[in-house]
Amino acid sequence: MINKRSSGILSFIINSKKPVTIKELSDNFQVSPRTIRYDLENIDDFLNQNNFPLLDRKPSVGISYECSFENLRQISSVFNEMSSYDYIMSQEERVRYIICELLQNNGFITMDKLSEEMSVSKGTLLKDIEESKSWIEKNGLKLKSIRGRGMKVIGEEKLLRKAATKVFGESFDTIELLQVMKESFSKKEKANINIFINKLFKDIDIAYIERCIAIAEEQMEATFSDEAFNALLIHLAIAVKRIQLGRDIVMDKEEVKTLRKLKEFSVAPAIAKMIEDGFNVSVPVEEIGYITIHLLGSNVTTVEELDKDNWLELRFMASKIIEEMENRTGYYLKQDQQLFNGLLQHLRPAVYRLIHGIEIKNPLIEEIKDSYGKVFSHVKKSVSYIEEKYNKRFSDEEIGYFTLHFQAVIEKLKDNKLKKPDVLVVCATGIGTSKMVSARLEAIFDVNIVDNISYREVEKALSRHPVDVIVSTIPINVKDIKSVQVNPFLTEKNIAELNLIFQKAKKSSIPISDYKDEINIDEIIDIIKESCTIENLQELEYNLTAYLKEGAWNKTSRKKPELKDILKEQCISLNAQVKDWEEAVRLSGELLLKNNYVKESYIEAMVKTVKEMGPYIVILPGIAMPHARPEDGVREIGISIVTLKEAVSFGSYENDPVKVIIAIASTDHISHMKALSQLMNVMENENFLQNILKAKKEEEVIKYMQNLVQIAMK
Repeated sequence: MINKRSSGILSFIINSKKPVTIKELSDNFQVSPRTIRYDLENIDDFLNQNNFPLLDRKPSVGISYECSFENLRQISSVFNEMSSYDYIMSQEERVRYIICELLQNNGFITMDKLSEEMSVSKGTLLKDIEESKSWIEKNGLKLKSIRGRGMKVIGEEKLLRKAATKVFGESFDTIELLQVMKESFSKKEKANINIFINKLFKDIDIAYIERCIAIAEEQMEATFSDEAFNALLIHLAIAVKRIQLGRDIVMDKEEVKTLRKLKEFSVAPAIAKMIEDGFNVSVPVEEIGYITIHLLGSNVTTVEELDKDNWLELRFMASKIIEEMENRTGYYLKQDQQLFNGLLQHLRPAVYRLIHGIEIKNPLIEEIKDSYGKVFSHVKKSVSYIEEKYNKRFSDEEIGYFTLHFQAVIEKLKDNKLKKPDVLVVCATGIGTSKMVSARLEAIFDVNIVDNISYREVEKALSRHPVDVIVSTIPINVKDIKSVQVNPFLTEKNIAELNLIFQKAKKSSIPISDYKDEINIDEIIDIIKESCTIENLQELEYNLTAYLKEGAWNKTSRKKPELKDILKEQCISLNAQVKDWEEAVRLSGELLLKNNYVKESYIEAMVKTVKEMGPYIVILPGIAMPHARPEDGVREIGISIVTLKEAVSFGSYENDPVKVIIAIASTDHISHMKALSQLMNVMENENFLQNILKAKKEEEVIKYMQNLVQIAMK
C-alpha cells in the first residue's frame, strides 16, 4: 500500500502542469533528495501492482505522469478514502484547504487548528496563509486577523459564494468532477470525493439537491448540459451551506421584481421549497432570485422554443455576431439556420452570466485557443457590440464556447459531403463541445451524425435513433454498440482508430455534383421571377442552396434591405377602429396579406403566438410588434403599421394600453435585421408615439420615420 508521503508526491506530480524535478519535490515535502528517490520507487511499485502506467522520468526535464481518465479516477478513489490526517497535500492543495475552511465558517479559525488538520509546521502554514490571503483579495474579499482569536474572511455575500464556487472549480477537472458526481451522488452515497468537498459540503445531501434540479428540468421542459447541471448543483449546495450559517444573499428589490416576470422564477420557488423541506432552512425571496439567475445562466441542450423575454434583442445580437464573423472570416454564414438557432440558444444564458458575473468553466479553452486561435480572435472582436452594451467583458472561457459554434460551421463548409454510418456524439461538457466533435468527424469521415447529446441523455437518444457507433469524450459502454472514447480535438490515434471502425460500418451513398464558386443564388432567382410567380421565396432559396451545395455561392447573395426599402404607404392604416387586441393584430396582418408579403396562415400564426405566449410582443409603452415564424407563411420581407383610434389592452402590466401596431414578416431570421434595427432606433425616440399618432396621411408616417433613421445614422 502506498504510504501517505508517497501518495502526496504522486498527487503533486499528477496535479503539476509541467514535469517536476526531484529538487522541487525535496523542497516541497521537506525531505532529502535520496528519500524522494525511494518514494518514487515506492510509487512505481504501487502503480505496477495496480496495472497502472509508471511514472515518466526524463533526465534534465523532470518527472510527470500521463494515463487514461479511468486510471486517474481509480487512483483518485484510493486517495478519496484517505482522511486529511492520512494525506500529505501539496502547497496548492493546502492553500485551497485553508480557503475552504475559511469560507465554510462564520467565526474565526486559529492557526493551531489548521496546523493540526493539515499536519504541517507553523512556518509552512504562514507561507500558505500568505498565498491564501493573496487569492482571497484577488477575489474581492479580505482576510481579517485578530491576535488570540484567529482569522476569518469578510466581504459581500455574493462575492463569498462566488469565491466558494471558484475554489471548488479550481480543485477539479470538470470532466473528472462530472464523472465522480455521477458515480457517487446518484447512488445517494456520502459526498466524499476528497477533502475539499468534505470541507465545503459537509453534512449536505448532494443527491437530494440533484433530484431537486432534475424536477426543475421537468418543470422547465428543458435538459441542462452536464456542466450546467452540476454548476447549478454546486451553487445550490453552497447556498444551503451559507443559509445554514445565517448568511443570506442580498438582492435589489427592483431586480427581484423584474425576475418575477420570467418563467424561470416560477420554477425557482419550487426548488426553494424542496431545499427548505430537505435541509430545514428558510429560503428568502432574494435567494429565490439568485436561483432564478442561475437557471437563466444555464445552457440547455434541448428546448422546444426560446423564451419570449428579450426575443428581439437576442436576435439582434445573434445576427450582429454572425454578420461580423462573416465579414472577418470570409465564409457565408447567414444562411446556416442551425448556426443562428444554436447561437441564439447560447446567447440567452451567456448574456445573463455576463450581466450577473456568473463565471463558466471551459476545460478546453487552451486547446481551443491553440487549435482555433484565428476563429477565437475573430469571435472576441465580433462580440464587442454586446460587451459595449453592458459595459462588461466576456471571459475567454465564454468566448471559447462561442468559438465552437462558428468552428463547427466552418468545418462543415470546408467539407460538405454526404455522410454514411449513423454516429451518436456524447460529451460531458455540453452541446457546444459535442457539436465541435461532430464537425470534426464530418470534416474527416463519411458519417451521419444522428445527435449531439450530453452523457445523461444517452438512453433517451438511443430510443429515438438507430446508431452504428458512439463517439464520446468520456468513458461509456453500451451493449451491442461500438463505443469509442476520443479527445475533443481528435488526435491522430483517434482518427486512425475511427477510420477502421467507420470503414466497417460504411453504407452506400449518393454523390453530390461539384459546385461552381461563381454561382449566385440571387441571379438564379431573378431568372426564375421573369418566367413565373414565386409562391415561397424562402423555400426556393433553401432548395436551390441545398441542390447547389450549401455555402458554395458567394457572399454577394441577398443584400439585407433597409427600413426605407420595406416601408410602404399601402401597408399603413391610420386611426383604425378595432374592438380588441386580436382584431388589431389581424388588421396589421391583412395589410401584409393584401400586398402579397404573407399568406393567410401567417395572420393566424401571429394571433396564436399572442394567445399561447402572452403579451410579450408589447415591447414598449403603447407599441405592439406582432410576428410569427418565417415558415408560417412569409413570401417576402414586409412591415405594416396600424394606429388605433382607441387603445386596446394586450394584458401587458408595463406597456398597456396599445395604440400602435407594427407587424413584421421575414423570410428568415437575419435578412430583416438591418431594417428592424433602424425601426428600433426610430421607436426609441421619446416623441415617436406622440408624433406618429398625430399623422393624418400615410406619407407623413414614412417621411417622419425616414428622418429619424437619417438622424440616428449621423
